Amino acid sequence: MKTYLLITFGFLLSLVTYAQESETTISTSRSGRQKLNTQGLFTPETVAAPQITFQMGNGESDIVQTDHIIIKACIKTSKPLIRLELFVNDVLQQLNRDLKVTADPQLVSCEHSVAQAVQLQEGSNKIRLVAYNSGGNATNSFIIRYEKPAPIVQEKRLALVIGNANYPSSNRLANPANDAEDMSKALKNVGFEVMQFTDLDNRSMLRAINEFGTKLNDYQVGLFYYAGHGVQSKGRNYLVPIDAKPTSEGEIEYDCFLADRILTKMEDAHTRTNIVVLDACRDNPFERSWSRGGDEKGLSAMNGPSGTYLAFATSPGKTAADGTARNGLYTAMLLKYLSVPGLSIESVFKQVRLEVMKQSNNRQTPWELSSLIGDFYFMSK
Repeated sequence: MKTYLLITFGFLLSLVTYAQESETTISTSRSGRQKLNTQGLFTPETVAAPQITFQMGNGESDIVQTDHIIIKACIKTSKPLIRLELFVNDVLQQLNRDLKVTADPQLVSCEHSVAQAVQLQEGSNKIRLVAYNSGGNATNSFIIRYEKPAPIVQEKRLALVIGNANYPSSNRLANPANDAEDMSKALKNVGFEVMQFTDLDNRSMLRAINEFGTKLNDYQVGLFYYAGHGVQSKGRNYLVPIDAKPTSEGEIEYDCFLADRILTKMEDAHTRTNIVVLDACRDNPFERSWSRGGDEKGLSAMNGPSGTYLAFATSPGKTAADGTARNGLYTAMLLKYLSVPGLSIESVFKQVRLEVMKQSNNRQTPWELSSLIGDFYFMSK
């Protein structure tokens, strides 16, 4: 019996030992599996929020004089943008839902750029841009101030236009009356008050020019246009009234009107800008009747006060044809370019010169002298 108990006890002890060894093996196996850590393979990638830099590409300052500007921004992002929001004074602007951010050729170093036109209110304006990607959002802002420009004071312009055509017999001219009429209309269209006269005798011409000089004191721009006969004598230019009949060169100063007197009237009026246009470079109408002298052709150069622009139908000492159309060649080209917006006075007369030279086969070259001290536009932009 004792032997049987000993055998049984030994058998049970063996079973216990085997169970303990099996448990230890399982534990060790599990411990080994735990060492294979795969948690890092499923950790979400860290995405940085976008970076925003405003780019005022044309170098604008924080003060502008227009209520409409284009906001430009450069955006750096590691992932695609989800949304952009632009605020002006905390009011969300309407942006396209399917916003496409593309490279701006003016921003060479910019990865992505966006441009949006906005309207400003007078005074300070807060511009704020918010960009979103899968990593979050970023915002940037700046202040821009809109100041209305000072109102432009409209300059007062006065013009005296004279066209003398009805000279006696063979000295009659075809175009000056038409030139004066058409030039008056063109000048009115660009803001001039116009005093228009045709076929003036000596007394009437003197009265018209004196009236112009007196009235000019209340204006900032004065213009004198003359079409008709003109002559030079001893280096001085004279405008010829329709009743002038000098029998010699010495009588010109009594029968004709000295052109320099126009410049004197302008200088006395202290106008800022003075313009003199002389389409009067035709042949001397008295040359054949003079016993001597009279061999000087066309008009001579003139000197005007500061702020004066002198324009001649042709170069000094040369003559210009009267023309066969409604207007003389020079005045026709001047009418063509006078009302073109944005052309400075220099550009207007340059275009006139090119056209006249072309159409006259270089026989007539308009001439200008200038002492202007500021810019002048017949028609602004």
